[in-house]
Amino acid sequence: MMTIGQTILPYLSFTALSSTVAFFLCGLQICHRIKTRGSSEGTSPAPFLLSFLSCGLFIQYGLLKDDSIITYTNGIGCFLQGCYLLYFYKMTRNRKFLNKIIAIELCIIGIVVYWVAHSANSHLTKTTYVGNYCIFLNICSVAAPLFDIGKVVRNKSSESLPFPLCVACFVVCFQWMFYGYIVDDIVILVPNVIATVISILQLSLFIIYPGSPPGVFPEKYEHI
Repeated sequence: MMTIGQTILPYLSFTALSSTVAFFLCGLQICHRIKTRGSSEGTSPAPFLLSFLSCGLFIQYGLLKDDSIITYTNGIGCFLQGCYLLYFYKMTRNRKFLNKIIAIELCIIGIVVYWVAHSANSHLTKTTYVGNYCIFLNICSVAAPLFDIGKVVRNKSSESLPFPLCVACFVVCFQWMFYGYIVDDIVILVPNVIATVISILQLSLFIIYPGSPPGVFPEKYEHI
């Protein structure tokens, strides 16, 4: 007899994949602003770089776990982040530094793929190691908003927070948290539990410290 989790899993998988891809498309707005300005000056490539590396490793993790949802979602994410990076590269003046970072990331992904393909370690060991790398990268990503929370508390204003992005982040992370719980995957569950808690804290700040009206996307957050 199917449990409630098993019953809703197909629907949750579809909504998690769809909402995550939609979240990835936020990069189009950043690229549009870069195009409008005529250069990437003032915009950091860090989110694209971190997301590209994270998605690349999660593809390998999804293959090891034989989880098509994880593989497809991060495959799309890796492609989109790669496109954003190419456009950023085209529009930036500091290509020397970017060349080094991209080369390092490609080497990391290549080393992991080679190790998984040729290592004599067990399948469980490979999955554990790759999963741990994925957890580390995801925690690095989800911990970034903590700096913004501190700034809001100090200034007693939520004006610097992008309300639409905070809501979208909560929706996406909550779905993946639930997905990780249903499929009993700690690599998916742990980072998204942390991200969901941080998203709730961010959203609560709009009530505690009202700033700009909901729906306003501060220009300073174009780099997210």
